[in-house]
Amino acid sequence: MDIRFEVDETKKEVLILDIGSGNVIGRIFTPSGTTREMPNAIQVCGFDDLFSYWFCGVFGDGKGNPKKDIQILFKENSKMERAKFEIGTEWCGRCFRLKKDCRCKDLKLKEIKELMLDKIKNDK
Repeated sequence: MDIRFEVDETKKEVLILDIGSGNVIGRIFTPSGTTREMPNAIQVCGFDDLFSYWFCGVFGDGKGNPKKDIQILFKENSKMERAKFEIGTEWCGRCFRLKKDCRCKDLKLKEIKELMLDKIKNDK
């Protein structure tokens, strides 16, 4: 799958599209947070996996200290649909499932070797 980015200046967001289908599979927006409380941050939605931090070879703080970079993996099965939950009920506010079915343990950074193993399994 190839992706492209489409900028919407009025909403301050970037749509992430699957070139083949034209479907929106994710978005990047600012300010981030559920109530957009982080004005100096971005939020990325729609991705499947996030891989460990690396040091970036392009950006630094001007004093020889590199900034970080991270890899984010998107799959074409992403669709825009709102999570259905009610605040104050038995829903988990992090994974949007009933607390008895909570999947927060699946929300983790992966190592690059996990990405490579997944790729090998899927290529078979």
